[in-house]
Amino acid sequence: MDRKNKRVSRRGLLKTAGAAAGGVPLAVPALVTGPEPAGRNIHQRPWWVRTVERPTLGETNSDFQRFGGASIFALYRDLKVQREGEAALKAERAANRRHTAEWIRQKKPGFGLRDRQLMEAGWTVMRSARPGEGLLAWTRVRVQTPAELGVDRYAASPQEMANTVKAAARFYGAGAAGIAPMNEKYVNLRQGGKDIVFEDVDAPAVGEQKFVIPRKMKWVVAIAVPMDLDLIRRAPTALGEGATTLGYSQCAFVVGTLAEFIRGLGYQAIPSVNDTAQSVPFAVDAGLGEMSRLNRLITPAFGPAVRLCKVFTDMPMACDKPVDFGVVEFCKRCKKCAEECPSGALSFDDEPSFRVRGPWNNPGHKAWYEDSYRCFQHWQEVTTDCGICFAVCPYTKAAKAWVHRFVKAAASVAPPADRFFRAMDNVFGYGRQHAPEKWWSEDQPPFGLDSEQVRGG
Repeated sequence: MDRKNKRVSRRGLLKTAGAAAGGVPLAVPALVTGPEPAGRNIHQRPWWVRTVERPTLGETNSDFQRFGGASIFALYRDLKVQREGEAALKAERAANRRHTAEWIRQKKPGFGLRDRQLMEAGWTVMRSARPGEGLLAWTRVRVQTPAELGVDRYAASPQEMANTVKAAARFYGAGAAGIAPMNEKYVNLRQGGKDIVFEDVDAPAVGEQKFVIPRKMKWVVAIAVPMDLDLIRRAPTALGEGATTLGYSQCAFVVGTLAEFIRGLGYQAIPSVNDTAQSVPFAVDAGLGEMSRLNRLITPAFGPAVRLCKVFTDMPMACDKPVDFGVVEFCKRCKKCAEECPSGALSFDDEPSFRVRGPWNNPGHKAWYEDSYRCFQHWQEVTTDCGICFAVCPYTKAAKAWVHRFVKAAASVAPPADRFFRAMDNVFGYGRQHAPEKWWSEDQPPFGLDSEQVRGG
């Protein structure tokens, strides 16, 4: 497309979007439609991402406390027996095993042996790292500390300290990183049968009865690791789940190496993936994105196609603020994820609420709560995780096309156009499953992330 035609097509889309918004002008600066400049500041957000004092979703009440419950992965067996009986659980497990083997023998697209083993092998790093051990050790692994080197620990302004850690996080594989203040209510009460406690100590500790977090750890590095969009577009299949498994292993690597980097600067650090604390609220407070109808984080650059992790530390840094780029308002009108969810697990409510859906939810904060039992039950039927909600979300786009950046910006500044953009997402076929078998013959970039996706939009 030549430059002249590109200007015409952009103008046409702007006019159409404006009409769809009831005549609301979309004053979107030209920079959103042009290429990103080389060497841009990685800490600078797009102009349409506004910082705010309070998160756009997540208002809390007196019921909000540290989560003492369990995830659906731990609860499902007992809930299944309670709701449907022991026989139903045994039949479901037998069907899962039978379908897994049958589909491998049949070479069902996306469920063949190589598809499943690509997914299983993606877990390797994550499964070799337990909270407090290995990559996720709470104390120094091998790095030399400043004291051992005979030098002072690293010191700079709080903002420079934050920039240093963010740059290191990006180097180790983070798609985005932000700094949030420690909030003890986001930290779980227990882990692996042990209590998690805060104490006035110098260093974190993993004991026989408890995990100890020093109260001086007042800063949290929240990290988003982008996932392979080509694999997500193959959901729900074993091949598609590879994006999830590799994402978690990458998280373990990122937080493990970043924690060692921070220790090497002379400070304490605790790496965490899905363990120890809730990742989403820290990511929201750190300005990585907004909560959504998915009950997951949506980021400006990668949409919901990320895995989250974090590092607790006593390294003093300037904290970031929450952001607003129109996600909550968009979710109120869109509902595409709920419509496409095969298990009916996602909420159709127009507004978020405090109404929880089960013991897997932590009460006391406003959200679009999901029915995780229905979701996990569907996983048993398809023999893998699902991921359809991630795949169909209109924010799940790479930054290759100017129109994707334009839509994100317009959704931020002109909410009345949201329904139009949601409709156009369907017209252009976004969210449809890609042919799983074609993935194996495509030229895949390292980790499934090309340079445009990692640069964001």
